[in-house]
Amino acid sequence: MVKTYGFDDVVATLNDVAPFDWRNFLLTRLNSTDFHAPLGGIERGGWKLAYQTAPSGFLKDLEQVRHATEMGYSIGLRLNEDGSIADVIEGMPAARAGIGPGMRILAVNGKAYSAAVLRDFVRATTDPRQRRIELLIDSEGHVASYQISYGEGEKYPVLERDGSKPDTLAKIIAPLTWSR
Repeated sequence: MVKTYGFDDVVATLNDVAPFDWRNFLLTRLNSTDFHAPLGGIERGGWKLAYQTAPSGFLKDLEQVRHATEMGYSIGLRLNEDGSIADVIEGMPAARAGIGPGMRILAVNGKAYSAAVLRDFVRATTDPRQRRIELLIDSEGHVASYQISYGEGEKYPVLERDGSKPDTLAKIIAPLTWSR
């Protein structure tokens, strides 16, 4: 027999296991429209979110396997190998410029699109004289130019240790040891 459960059942069960204001905790996270994921647990665990200018080995491998380009943390685009836009991150520069999923980049600042060309121009935005990226985009046969204003170069997320707090995250993820 199938036994269904609802939100109140989940809250009651969690409270039975560990008393806490689970209703508010879950509703806050389920209804959040914040730009970032909730980072409180990571930060209380002695770490913080930071950005680096080069993708991690994991992200490089992921791009290679998926034949994709990850620019979601900088200009807000996730692209397929052919320049078609798989995803646009709301609130990021590409979304503010009016770019959407399903479009395809043909050129970047007058140069034929490639992932390397796009990365070069995004990287160059750290120079105040090069903070605009012009994308020539095909949207279902309609070709138009889109201007992205951006000035932070390539950005990729990384967790950094916050030495001012104890490293409880390492304790949580450490393997269990068995003694006899």
